[in-house]
Amino acid sequence: MNASTRIALILAAATSTLAAAAEPIDLPTALAEFQLPESSRSVKELVPGWQRPKQLVVVIDKPERTAWLQEAMPPGVKVVGVQRDADIAAVLHDADAVVEANCNAAAGDAPRLKWVHASSGGSDTCLSHPRIAAGEILLTNSQKVKNSFLAEIGMGYVLALARAVDVTLDNQRHRDIRRTGGRAAKRLEGATMLIIGLGGAGTEIARMANAMGMKIIATDPVNRNPPSFVSHVGMPDELPSLIGTADIVMVAAPLTPQTKGMFDAAMFRRMKPDAIFVNWARADIVVAEDLAAALKAGTIGSAALNWATYAPLTKDHPLWEAPNLILAPWAGASTARAREVSPETARQDELRWYVVRENMRRFAAGEKMFSVFDLARGY
Repeated sequence: MNASTRIALILAAATSTLAAAAEPIDLPTALAEFQLPESSRSVKELVPGWQRPKQLVVVIDKPERTAWLQEAMPPGVKVVGVQRDADIAAVLHDADAVVEANCNAAAGDAPRLKWVHASSGGSDTCLSHPRIAAGEILLTNSQKVKNSFLAEIGMGYVLALARAVDVTLDNQRHRDIRRTGGRAAKRLEGATMLIIGLGGAGTEIARMANAMGMKIIATDPVNRNPPSFVSHVGMPDELPSLIGTADIVMVAAPLTPQTKGMFDAAMFRRMKPDAIFVNWARADIVVAEDLAAALKAGTIGSAALNWATYAPLTKDHPLWEAPNLILAPWAGASTARAREVSPETARQDELRWYVVRENMRRFAAGEKMFSVFDLARGY
């Protein structure tokens, strides 16, 4: 891809962003933008013993949000807004639903509870709740509504590793800017990126990488209609044959029994010796000790790993000594609200709330819902 083509793509992306900012902020726009999957069955069919709810507890972003959500509810359904997950316990006993929360906050004395909407996109951790795991409580999540944030995390790691920013920072800590032994820079234009999991965030990463001139291939168990900028989508069992062609391997898959431990010593040996490996998804998709060994042996070039798991990272874990590694904390969602956000970020957040409100209305009416977690698939 030549310079003029890249500039045209960047200008097109900027024009698209400006156009999006001018679009209305309403439910039809939100549904068109996020393209959320709708359940094939209604809440009345999905939830054992469903009855019209009386009280929906929601973790709100601002005080006026409660009244706005209440406007969409049928008569007799009350919305209770709380500021934090920690505030849910005080009203959990009478709650028919807990919305925009960590699943752990819904554990406790909740005899009426029939629905939990997780604030995260990946909800495998919610299965530790016995009633959710048993299918007694319907689980929905925030898949596809946080795509940009997650995609920026993934692409940020790619850019940092490609230009050996981690090595530069290590030199800075040693107060020696002339230290040798650093990693050579890697050209991204013309490189091949393999994305494992072409869902919402995976597709957004593909779009970003394509705009930078990369070739995109992917594996996904269900996506058979990829966007035009993805040249090939294989089934998960094609991963061993595809991975050796990739310069960058990006994990954007959920944690399921099928993906747990997917990246082990054997898989790392199939990769190019200078390949970049990035996993901002669940850490348990990777055998951490095998990743550390692969980096130490030079089997792969560099890696980034979010420690997104409840397992503790002990002080003597080999990852701490692994070279060419960016090791980061669990960072799938923002931990603090910025005082000022860009107009596009504010727009995206408001569109997300329209989806939340519509799902609440649908639950109260017993209708089909968006983003229902499939216990059989694990996502």
